[in-house]
Amino acid sequence: MSLLQNAAKAALACAALATAACTEPLRIGDEVLWSADQETADLSQWTETGEGRTVFNPGDAKVSTLDPTLEPPSADVSISVTTEASHGGRHALKLTNPGSGDAERETGMEIFRVVGPVEDAFYSAWFLLPLDFELHSAVTIARLRSLSPEGALLNGEELQLRSLPTGGYVLQIFHNNSAFLREPLPEAAPHLTAGRWAQIEARYQPHAGGRLQVWLDGSLVYDLRGRPDPGSDDLVFSICSTGETFTPSPFVLFVDDVAVSLSRVGPEGVLHADRGR
Repeated sequence: MSLLQNAAKAALACAALATAACTEPLRIGDEVLWSADQETADLSQWTETGEGRTVFNPGDAKVSTLDPTLEPPSADVSISVTTEASHGGRHALKLTNPGSGDAERETGMEIFRVVGPVEDAFYSAWFLLPLDFELHSAVTIARLRSLSPEGALLNGEELQLRSLPTGGYVLQIFHNNSAFLREPLPEAAPHLTAGRWAQIEARYQPHAGGRLQVWLDGSLVYDLRGRPDPGSDDLVFSICSTGETFTPSPFVLFVDDVAVSLSRVGPEGVLHADRGR
């Protein structure tokens, strides 16, 4: 049995110490596979047992894998734990990115956690954009990847934000597979407001017809079927801030109360037994 499989089984048997809402703690147990509230004041909740780390994405869309050992070109591109903003406690992730300055390359940092062979799970986090950045053309804030047998991170589903002329951002789905690319927006486009925490939660069933559902602040905004095969059974969840150019620069994103679970967490921070069906 691989280290990744052992880690996934161990996570199923343990309670993770996390807080997923400001006013009500996440009820944790065997339904939670892994969580990170950043209250250790470092990245250890992501990197413990060797199942996660930070990685620089050089933004080469022609390459189907990402080397998980890549380091950022400068300290200007970073992921850290900060007390500048928080959702459920005192700390949150802070992702900073000056942008690539290249309309052909979406570069930036990612922090990932290997989830392992999970057929059906929910991936959630709280996001805060402190102001209205103008994004050229979008920024990727989360990815659902998989891990190849050789240890490379395979491309997968991407959750992106696009800025609006009237302020705020719209949430969109992207896949680098040429048969999919950017998913059309629903009639009521999912909208995030600058300066306000928003919870995004995705249910991913990679082998059940390739289903991807996404909730924004508890409302189902995407329900997609027939999505591409992830390429490997070992799934990976990453938080990121990869993009091309931003105004103003650098782009700053805060993320907190991250969880992978077998039931929906929801914005109230309570696991939903109905699994969101």
